[in-house]
This record gives sequence, C-alpha cells and structure tokens, in this order.
Amino acid sequence: MTVLDISEGKQKLSIASKDSEILQVSLVEAQVILGVQESKNLKDKVFLKEIEEDLQRLQGESFQAEQASDALKHELSIRAERFKYLEEQITRLIDEIQVDEEKIQQLRERINALKAKQALLKVSVEESQRKVSDQEHKLDVVRDSHLAEDIDRIKADLFQALSEKAKASNELTGAQHTFTSLEQQVLQLTQEQAVKAKERQSLGDTLQDQEKELAQIEQQALLRDREMLTLRTERDQLKGRRQEQYGELQKHKALTDQSRARRNALRTLEESLEGYQRGVREVMLAKKKGIKDCLGLCGTVADLMTVQEKYELALETALGAGLQNVVAEHEKAAKIAIAYLKAHQFGRVTFLPLDIIQGHRMSVNQAVEQDPGYIGIAVDLVTYDRLYKPALEFLLGRIVVVTDMNAATRIAKASGYRLRIVTLEGDQVHPGGSLSGGSVQRRGGNLLARSREIEALSVALVQLEKELAEEEREYSKLDFRLREIQESMENLSLKQREEKEHQVMNRAVHENVLSQVGRLDSDLLGLGHRNQGHMAQKNELCLRIVSLTERTNIAEQLSVDLRQAFNQREQAAKVAMGEIEAHGEQLTQEKIRLAKWEQELNQGTEQLGHEQTIYRENDSNLQLKMRNQVGLQHNCQVVETEQGALNQQLKSHSLAQEAQQYALMQRRQEREGLSANSLALEQEIHNKRQLEHALEQRLHANELRVVRFETECQAGETRLVEEFSLSWEEAIPYQTEEERAVLWPRVKALKHQIDALGPINQGAIEEYPKMLSRKVFMLAQQDDLVEANQILRQVISELDKTMSERFIQSFHAVNKAFQEVFKELFVGGNAELQLVDPDNLLETGVEIIAQPPGKKAQLLSLLSGGERALTAIAILFALLRVKPSPFCILDEIEASLDDSNVQRFAQYIHRLSDSTQFVVISHRKGTMESADVLYGITMEECGVSKLLSVKLGALRDTALSAYDSEQTSRVSS
Repeated sequence: MTVLDISEGKQKLSIASKDSEILQVSLVEAQVILGVQESKNLKDKVFLKEIEEDLQRLQGESFQAEQASDALKHELSIRAERFKYLEEQITRLIDEIQVDEEKIQQLRERINALKAKQALLKVSVEESQRKVSDQEHKLDVVRDSHLAEDIDRIKADLFQALSEKAKASNELTGAQHTFTSLEQQVLQLTQEQAVKAKERQSLGDTLQDQEKELAQIEQQALLRDREMLTLRTERDQLKGRRQEQYGELQKHKALTDQSRARRNALRTLEESLEGYQRGVREVMLAKKKGIKDCLGLCGTVADLMTVQEKYELALETALGAGLQNVVAEHEKAAKIAIAYLKAHQFGRVTFLPLDIIQGHRMSVNQAVEQDPGYIGIAVDLVTYDRLYKPALEFLLGRIVVVTDMNAATRIAKASGYRLRIVTLEGDQVHPGGSLSGGSVQRRGGNLLARSREIEALSVALVQLEKELAEEEREYSKLDFRLREIQESMENLSLKQREEKEHQVMNRAVHENVLSQVGRLDSDLLGLGHRNQGHMAQKNELCLRIVSLTERTNIAEQLSVDLRQAFNQREQAAKVAMGEIEAHGEQLTQEKIRLAKWEQELNQGTEQLGHEQTIYRENDSNLQLKMRNQVGLQHNCQVVETEQGALNQQLKSHSLAQEAQQYALMQRRQEREGLSANSLALEQEIHNKRQLEHALEQRLHANELRVVRFETECQAGETRLVEEFSLSWEEAIPYQTEEERAVLWPRVKALKHQIDALGPINQGAIEEYPKMLSRKVFMLAQQDDLVEANQILRQVISELDKTMSERFIQSFHAVNKAFQEVFKELFVGGNAELQLVDPDNLLETGVEIIAQPPGKKAQLLSLLSGGERALTAIAILFALLRVKPSPFCILDEIEASLDDSNVQRFAQYIHRLSDSTQFVVISHRKGTMESADVLYGITMEECGVSKLLSVKLGALRDTALSAYDSEQTSRVSS
C-alpha cells in the first residue's frame, strides 16, 4: 500500500506541477494587461484630480463670496431688526413711564389708609386681652376639685375586674371544647386501628402472589434473550454478506455508469462533430439540417472509412489534417459549399471533388515487399465504399505502413528515400530522409477510433447490464432475508419490551405493596402512642376546668361592687362639668376674638411694609426708564447710518458672485465627462482584477497541492525507510497491479487483527458474559439509531425537494409579475430577477437586473437613487400581486421619486387596494392627494397632541356628485 501511495502521489505531483506552470503564464498575461489599464486609469485620475482641485478652489472662492454676501445680508437684517426693536422699546418705555406714575400716586393713598387702620387695631387687641385673663381665672377655681381623679381610678379598677372575668370565662370555654374534642379523637383512633389491622392482613396475602408472578416473568425473559441472541448472530452474518454484495454491486454500477457515460459522451461528440475545425463542422451540420448549399457533400474522410484499431495511430499520423477533408460529389458542389462558408464567415475547408480528384495507388519494388517490417500501402489497410476510392487513393495511395522505426529506415534506404513511410507507433520517414517521431499523447475519442469505440462500448454495456441485473437479484434476496430477520427481531423486541414493561410494572406494584405494609405498621404504632397521649390530656383538663370556674365567680363579685361606686362618683361629676363648660365656652369666644384682632393687626403691619417697599421700587424704576429712553433714541440714529453703508457693500458682492458661479459651472461639466470615462475604465479594471485574483487563488491552491503531494511522497519514502528499510528505488519492484479498493480492506483487516491481539487479559473469561450482553444491547441501539438516521435523512431530503420546488415556483411567479409591474411604473423598459446559483436553490442569492427606458441593462446597485427606489417599489408590488397581504405599511418609500413617478406610485397603490389595505407615511403632495383618508398630528398647546383626520374619498365623491349635477343642469337648460 505504501508503494502504491507514493506512486500515485508522484503522478499527482507531476500533474499539479504542469498545472502550476500553465496558471503562472496565464497570471503573468493578466497582470500585464491589468498594468496597462491601471496606468491609463492613473493618468485619468491625475487629470481628474487637477480638475477637482481647480473645482474645489472655485467652490471655495464661491463659498467665501457667498458667505460674505450672506454675512452682509445678515448684518443688514440685524440692523433692521435692531432699529425696529429700538423703536418698540422707546414706545414701550413711554407707556410704562405713564403707568408707573399712576401706580405711585395710588400707592401713596393706600399707605396713608393702612397707617390709620393700624392704630385702631392696637386699641381693640388690648381690650380683648384683658377679657381673656378674667375668664381664665374663673375656670381655674372650678377645676380645683378632685372628682375626676376618683372617677378615673374606679374606672381603671372596674376595667381590670371585667378583663379578669372575661379571660377566665374564655379559658373555661376553651378547656370544655378541648375536652369534648379529645373524647371524639380517642373514639376515632380506636376505629382507625381496627381498619388498618384488617388492611395489613390483606396486603400480606397480595405480597406473596406478586413474588410468585415475578419469578415466572424473569424465567420467560431469559428465554427471550437467548432467542434474540440467535437472531442477531444470523443478522450480523447476513449484514456482512450483504455489505460485501453491496460493494460489488456498487463497483459494477460505477463501471456500467462510467461506460454508459463514455458512450453517451462519444455519441454527443460525434453528433456535434467535436474535434473538427469550425468550417468542417458548419458545413456537415448544414448538410444534416438539409441546407441546399451543402447537400452535394458526401462527408469527411474520417467518416467515410473504417480502420482496424492497430492501424489507427499510423493512419491518423499519416493523414494529419487530411482526416478533416470533406469529400464532395463533384466540383460544383464543392464551389457552392465554399461560397456558403464565405457568406457566413465560417472559416476554410479542403474539399475533395470525386469527379476531378486524381488519386492512384503506387507500387513498391520487391525488396520493400519482402522486408519483414513491411505491412502494406495505407489505402489497402482501410475499408471504404468504392465510390470514394479516388479521394482515399489521393490521400493514402503513396504512404507505406511498417511495424517500427528500424523497418522504416531499412525500407527508406531500399527505396532510395523516395517514399513516405509511417510506423504503427506514429513515427515517420519523409521523402529525402527526414525523420519525425517521439511520444504521442492520445487523449481518446480521436476521429478514427470514435465510431469503433462507441460500438465496442455498446456491446460491453449489454453484458455489464446483464451481470448487474444478476447481482441486483442476489442482493435483493439477501436484503429480503435480512428484512425477515429484522422483522422477527422487531417482533421479539416488542414482546421483550412488553414483558419488561409488565415486569417493571409488577415490581413497582410489589414495591408499592411493601411500602404500604411498612406504612401500615408505622401507622398502627403511631395510633397507639397518640391514644395514650389523649388520655393523659383528658385528666389534666378536668383539674383545669374546676380552677377556672372558681376564678370566674370571684371576678364577677368584684365587678359588681366597683360598678356601684362608679355610678355615685359620676353623678357628682356631671354637676361640676356643667359649670366648667359654661366658663370654657366664654373663654373660647374671647380667645377667638383676641386672635382675630391680633391677626388683622399683623396683616396690616405686613401690608404697610410691603406697600412702602413697592413704592420705593416703582420710583427707582421710573427714574431708570427715563434715562433708557434717551439712550435708545441715540442708538436709532446710529443704526440708520450703518444700514446705508451695508446696502452699498451688498451690491458689489452680488456682481462678483455671479462671475464665479459661471466659471464653476464650466469646470463641473468637464469633471462629469471625465468621471464617466474613469468609471467605465475602473469597472473594466475591476473585472481584470477579479480575473487576476481568481488565477492567483487557483495558482495558490495548486501550489498547496504540489506541497501536499511532495510532503506525502516524502512521508511515504520516510515510512518505507523506517518500517521496511527500503528506498523508493528498491521498493518499485514491489508495486502491484491490484487496485487500492482491493488492497486497503486487506491492510485494514490485518492491522485490526494485530491490534485486536493486544495484551493478555486474565479477567476476559469473567468479563465476557457482561460484555456480550452489553454488545447485544448496543447493537440494538445502533440499529435503532441507523434506522432513525435514515428516516431523518429521507425527511430532510423530501423537505429540501419540496422547499426547492416551492421556491422556484414562487420565484418564477414573482419574476413574471416584476417584469410587468416594472414596465407599468417606468412606462417601458425591461427588468428581471436572476438566480446567482441555480443549481443550489436553497442557498442561492438573487440579482436584480433593470433596464429603464433609453438605458442599458445593469445591476440595481449601478442605477441612480430614484431608479433604485422605483425598482424596489416594483419588486414590492410584484410580491403583493403574487401573494396579496391584508395589511401593508409603507414609510416614505417614494421620498426620492420625482412628481410623475409619485403619481404612478399612488395610482398603482389604488389598483392594489382592493385586496390590501395600505397605510402610507408620506410628505409628498401627490401621495397625499391620492389618499382616501389623511391623518395628522398637531400640538395646539405645549405638551398636548391632537389627532386630525380628513376623509378625502368622501370629499372627492361629494365634489364629483356636485360636478355631475351641475353638468346635468347645464344640459337641461
């Protein structure tokens, strides 16, 4: 295998090296062409850069002039605004001065009134304070008695006694309820103990029956496992045989397919006249099509003769280009065919007219015929119709065919170097003694061997198909038997699963019964402990009920005595409270009156101070505004003078700016023309660079292949030395004719056997049953996984097929709709969608080719902004035509369109509105005019938005009705 790998690696290395040389030459040619174009592009860019610099300079000067003009206009507007502002300020100050003088007079009057009111309020406050002091003294005398303290003390004692009574009564009631509950719980526990004891006896009987059934199920499972092991062993053997048969079948299929493909390819080449010159191919195809100018042609020399395989190379070499000569029935037919070639520019052809061609078979001397290497005259070695004898004798009648070069030189010498001699290997001796020869690379499918090879392949294919059918029958038998075993295994596996599920269920029931028995034993023990605890609690509650009854009686007697004392104190307190309330009410009235006078006095004082402050501030502001009025009048005179000077400067700047704009327009026209030429050249350079990049990538990939093949060869030779102590030259005799497909399984099997021996494992005998059972389990899992994998792959394949079919149907529908919509929106032109990779529909991209009216077809990215937008809108409308959507929102998609295109856009939306509701966000007038309803948002107040709507459709209907009525009335009148 190593020798075979090295040999194949060296062959691959030789082929890859030749490919690298060819690619290197192509890359150099591409780089030279690219360099010339880049040099030209660089010159254009330099000139364009000069124009750009000049244009930037002019733009800068124009911009500076425009800025200066704008600055003057701005300054002029500032002066006008400032003058207007100064006039407004003067008027405002005059009005404010008059208002402030009136306000100061009012403030003087209010200050005098507040001072008089303040003096009167001070007298009222002093009188109210004296009355409050008298009422407080009377109230203190009545409150000195201690009735309130006695009442509070008795009330607290009474509350404590009532609380004690309620607490004791509640505890007594709770203890009585608890005692009753304990008696009921003791009765329930006794009944529950009897029920659980009976249930415990029943579960014990069930437990014994389940243990017997589990033993029977385990015995049945062992029998099923032995049967499954036998079926799997047979299945594995059949799988091995089927795999071997499948390998042979695939090899036979590959050989059959290869032969069929070879035959079909040769037939295609023969039918398309591949290998012939263009002129020959065109006239012969014209003859097949029945074109009148070529009906007088018989065929090519290669088609009109039959050659044995051993003479093919010799005759092909002897004839050379003569194989493609065309035999004509007569001279006239040849002339007509030549005129046909000239009329259609199809090239040149050599014709052999049978009526005028002069061919004859030469004769050789006796010495030549007696030479052991002599075979015969070339024309005698081919089979042909006697009708074509003149043409074939013309080509082959003076050529001698011999076995090898030695025989050729002998015969040439014997004939005096007057003959043209060809060997079976394709070497030649020309008249005069010159020799031609060397290696010949026959690439198959040559003109002479093509028909013979097609016939041989057809015969071989019949035999191959018979053998393939026999192998397929054998494979089907194995596959049928394997499916039978698989079905038996599946049925047995199903039974095993059912029995295992039954076993698992029984074990679960058994474990559940065991847990229930344990739980019942635990419950019975717990019930006994709880019953003893309840009896002890009953005894304690009896003693506590007696104690709580005595506490309740004592608290009841104490509360009765305290309630009588509380009633006596409460009667005395009511009399005293009447006097306190009378004096308290009078005191409250006096305090309210005092607070009122004090509050009015404070407010009057504060208001007086506030009014005095306002008076001083207004007087100060009045003096300041008078001074400002004088300053503003002076500023107005200064601004009028500045406005006159700025108007003169603005006129001079406007004249200079017009001259600069004209020069700038001329330079821009020059730049646009040069930019267009540069863009076309850059596109061509880009294409050349892509070609260069592709060649570099191919060259790089091929160089990597060369390096990899060299590395593989070196590694193989190193392995020969290390493992077998052989050099490559010493290992060459060990090469075999067997194929890798035969050797590699044998090598792998031997290596596997060596690795399988491994170290001796002393515990293998004990581990064997476990590993065997694990192997059986893993094989079953493997089969399930393989089957699931096949099913999943089949589902994925079906999904891919369905997706591809639906995609291509939808693509064609959208493409057709896109072409129609494009023509309607652009009022002409053409467009289409193209798949980037048609052979890979699930991953292909889509290119958009558009041709607006009057322009060439190009990609979407090369169109202008408006054209790109309208093309994108056409694609959107095409999608909606193929599959309408109930609702569609468009956000300013027509922003870059001109007015005429906006109108067509709006009209097309109306056409689609029968099946789709459109919500269009837009600022374009044409779109809004065509809408049925307009919605707008306005903010009349800060922070408050308001929705406005206008139903244009209703307005249009109303207007149309009014117009129709008017027209009707006019007609009537």
